[in-house]
Amino acid sequence: MKRPLFLKIYLAFLVVIVLSSGLTILLSYEAIKAYYIRSTSDAMVARNRPLQEEALEALAERRTSELAALAKKYGGGNRTRITIIARDGDVLADSAVDPASMYNHASRPEVAEALGGAIGRSERYSPDLKKDMIYIALPVTRAGELLGVIRYSQSVEEISQLLATLRNRIIFVSFLVGFLSLLISLAFSHLLASPLGELLKASERIANGDFNVHVPVSGKDAFNDLAQGFNHMAEQLQGSFTELSRKKEELQSIISSMAEGFLLLDREGRVTLFNASAQTIAGQENIGGKHYWEILRSTFLADILDHPEGIPASRELPLNGRFYLCSASSLPSGDATVLILHDITAMKQMERIKQDLVVNVSHELNTPLTAIKGFTETMLEETNEEHRQYLPIIKRHTDRLINIVKDLLTLSELEDKGGPLQREWVNMKALIDNLAVIFEPRLKEKGLSLTVDIPMSIRLAADQFRLEQLFTNLIDNAIKYTEKGGISISAEQTESACMIRVQDTGIGIPAEHLGRVFERFYVVDKSRSRSVGGTGLGLAIAKHIVGQHNGSISVESSLTSGTTFTIRLPL
Repeated sequence: MKRPLFLKIYLAFLVVIVLSSGLTILLSYEAIKAYYIRSTSDAMVARNRPLQEEALEALAERRTSELAALAKKYGGGNRTRITIIARDGDVLADSAVDPASMYNHASRPEVAEALGGAIGRSERYSPDLKKDMIYIALPVTRAGELLGVIRYSQSVEEISQLLATLRNRIIFVSFLVGFLSLLISLAFSHLLASPLGELLKASERIANGDFNVHVPVSGKDAFNDLAQGFNHMAEQLQGSFTELSRKKEELQSIISSMAEGFLLLDREGRVTLFNASAQTIAGQENIGGKHYWEILRSTFLADILDHPEGIPASRELPLNGRFYLCSASSLPSGDATVLILHDITAMKQMERIKQDLVVNVSHELNTPLTAIKGFTETMLEETNEEHRQYLPIIKRHTDRLINIVKDLLTLSELEDKGGPLQREWVNMKALIDNLAVIFEPRLKEKGLSLTVDIPMSIRLAADQFRLEQLFTNLIDNAIKYTEKGGISISAEQTESACMIRVQDTGIGIPAEHLGRVFERFYVVDKSRSRSVGGTGLGLAIAKHIVGQHNGSISVESSLTSGTTFTIRLPL
């Protein structure tokens, strides 16, 4: 059970008052006791100082009877016991006890101090009088010579009676002050706890979502400023909460109206927010709180959630006989991941239809084109000079159509996800050197040079046939569009990838065309492309091959300064 705020404050005051009162009683009593004992001792010495002068001669000559009379005279009526001791410690006279029955006092603490020339003080139990006593011993000297010691003593009981009365008065006064302090602290605790209690109740209401709270403001003290600040804070919180609620409703409406599936996953991969489309995709009614792998079986999701450095990411995701484009991105806080599932089944079906159409048409065109080319070559040998001038044109365009058909078939094969790569260890220098031999006649024909700068140590786990297709297209492209200078191929290896550059000194590519050169059938200069036999598919094929190897390809170029293709292939 929680203690009320008033009780907490009052108990704090109570502890402070009780401790301060107790310490006051203890410390003041001890201080007064010490002061009173010292004052009593000093009074004893002052009162009996004439005895020291009268006892000089008798003490020097050890006249015990005269010393005894002096001890009785000064110690008889003032409750002070007087003991006169020789410098060897023998007791010569005592006002209360027969000296003959007393032992040598040289070892007594106060006597030993006095024999040393100082005033000796001590408080202890006396075996002769059977009570606690205060002892003061004064050295008696004449012309610097120590004659003996006069010791004064008084019972502590008499002092204790006076101190007991004083102690009772101190306790009474302390209790009276403590009681008054408790009454004052009671009122002060109430004054302090009342506004704090209002603030506490108001804060609890705000914590429970009730922002329509107002703390009463009164007075001109610090509590007034605190109450005003609290009320202003409550108004600000209410405004912020209203705005957040509005934005949350808007966001919820947007998410609910999305045709795409929406999932919000926490760090553990549990679904914390979703829409109706996501339920439809998952085929389950309530997916909140479930792990993503309970509703979406995909290694892609496991990869991106196990390796958050890969986010954002996007990939096609086959689920339950349909295809989805799954986009994953991490929130700025890193505490959650957003998944968007866009149904691209119709698009994939259309792509498949187009691909099948291209393949079927390419196959259908291949046979008649081959026949046309064969008959054209036959006619070139047998036809007269008058008609022979048209046949090379027919042959050149037939060759171009055949090349287009071959490239279309190659591109269709590359786009087929069912065709896995035949990976093996490929030495990059050996591969490029073999290709250089193939292009040597064309290079000599145009007067171009081919420079290969690739270390023998670079080896990749890749599909050698596909890499040959890749660099064949790039080198063929460079030769077609380079009139002077040459082509250079270089490579370097990093910790995680191999960087290969194919650079030429050709005509270059205008900046506005760089973003589209990898599109199929896209050519920068259509008339030049037709004249050199280009199909517009070589760079598209190159990009697909690089993508199959999980690599990347980029291009840098400017007019008249040549073109550089950079291929990054992971090791």
